[in-house]
Amino acid sequence: MTRSLVADRRTGSHRTAGSTSSAGSAGSTRSAGVVVGLALTIALSSIVSALLAVAGASPLASAVPPPVALGPQPHAITSSHLIVASATDPGTGGYWLTASDGGIFSFGAPFEGSAGALSLRAPVVGMASSVDGLGYRLVASDGGIFAYGDAAFLGSMGGRPLNRPVVGMAATPDGRGYWLVASDGGIFAFGDAAFLGSMGGRPLNRPVVGMAATPDGRGYWLVASDGGIFAYGDAAFLGSTGDLTLASPVVAMAPGGTAGGYRLVAADGGVFCFGAPFAGSAVGLLQRAAVALDPGGAGYRVVSTNGSVYAFGGATFLGSVSVPPLVGEVVTIDPGHDGGNASDPGFIGQPIDGGGLIEPCDTVGTEDAAGYPEHAFNFDVAIRLAALLEAGGATVVLTRHDDTGVGPCVNVRAAIGNAVGSDAAISIHGDGGPVGGRGFAVDVPVPVVSPISDDTAIVAPSGQLGVDVRDHFLAATGEPVSDYTGVDGIVPRGDLGGLDLSTVPKVLIECGNMQNSGDASVMENAGWRQQASVGLADGVTAFLIQREVP
Repeated sequence: MTRSLVADRRTGSHRTAGSTSSAGSAGSTRSAGVVVGLALTIALSSIVSALLAVAGASPLASAVPPPVALGPQPHAITSSHLIVASATDPGTGGYWLTASDGGIFSFGAPFEGSAGALSLRAPVVGMASSVDGLGYRLVASDGGIFAYGDAAFLGSMGGRPLNRPVVGMAATPDGRGYWLVASDGGIFAFGDAAFLGSMGGRPLNRPVVGMAATPDGRGYWLVASDGGIFAYGDAAFLGSTGDLTLASPVVAMAPGGTAGGYRLVAADGGVFCFGAPFAGSAVGLLQRAAVALDPGGAGYRVVSTNGSVYAFGGATFLGSVSVPPLVGEVVTIDPGHDGGNASDPGFIGQPIDGGGLIEPCDTVGTEDAAGYPEHAFNFDVAIRLAALLEAGGATVVLTRHDDTGVGPCVNVRAAIGNAVGSDAAISIHGDGGPVGGRGFAVDVPVPVVSPISDDTAIVAPSGQLGVDVRDHFLAATGEPVSDYTGVDGIVPRGDLGGLDLSTVPKVLIECGNMQNSGDASVMENAGWRQQASVGLADGVTAFLIQREVP
């Protein structure tokens, strides 16, 4: 059979329906590691790291060799979904990356099909290659299996009830079987993959995040996010990071390749080796969290969710994927007030619990001397901001989709952002301040605890979001910070239900004072409103990217 070595992403056929040949159940662990974690640091000026290379059980410190290649590289293939897993082609030494939508990216390995054009019920979370590298399988978090090339479909958990989502998979050495592992440590075995035990139904300090099979397929290891190791069958327990303090959680594991043993990788790119040689780590190099550790001969590759690939030891670098910076981020945009509010004073005047205070559902908002209404300004800037954030890959949620309706109430606006688990939320307003006052201000929450709310956890990140929005809005628009409220453009508020009721990082910006003729003249200008949206987008993006760095 001719092997097509491509770097491509295409779509193919799939097989998903099936039943399990061996249901996972609670089993006994041969060895469990309880971890607090390890902080690894790399200074690029003098590349030195804390090295954990265990042969037996003793950590060893050593200099860290530089990676063979860094990613993403120029002209990288682009994915609109986060990378979630990788696999090595045993035949060529190449590799595949897979995205959460099932898209496949091949580097020195044959493309055999993907789920990229399918409508999936659950995201893809894992991948395993066939023994000859002429096929591979993908697994979704609901246990659905997608088989391509010569990788046979042997059953799945798709459509069957799971206690916890599937987080990974491993194949038997002959390719005639595979295991799925759930976050509670439950194991599901198919084909000639033997069920050898699980943590299903047993208490865990942290969720299981991955698994790896022994070279003979007669055993497997599970790893938890704290680095705890659970060994079954002939899989030897060679150690865990149980006595260390982790800077970032463990996200994946891989067999040690020709050297035996196993390796773990943390979200910050730290690599922990047990019975396998250490060849370097990606600590200090990642822009987004690591997601996979891919064996490559005597070395390995660290793969990031943004498609970056970092090769160490004897592993080859053959290419990477570029994922836009905001892919995977959810931003809620709340254009203040609404165009129809004035038509229904009874509705917008109804009292609502704003979290420790009673306030009106909403208000009409202000307008400038020429009659330009705040609600129209807010909506125009919001739509422009949404387009910019979506262009960067973000998922945007709007609290209202036109400027002709009534409401929603401020508590509902907060609930919308909370319900989607927003990574950031921003309310857009124009102020009705004193005629002689000028400038913009960013309202940020203060700790407010009430019978229906507690915003304590979001105060600090909201403060950072406020600073980022202020700095970038100022740079993009030239609008001065307010000279009549706040300090340096920041106003701590505990009397706004939209902030008090939020459970996600959130700020409210008064983009200018519509009662001031100078501010009003620029706010009426469409070009300035575009500059305002750019400043807001830059501020939100800066905040999100800082939080992405592991």
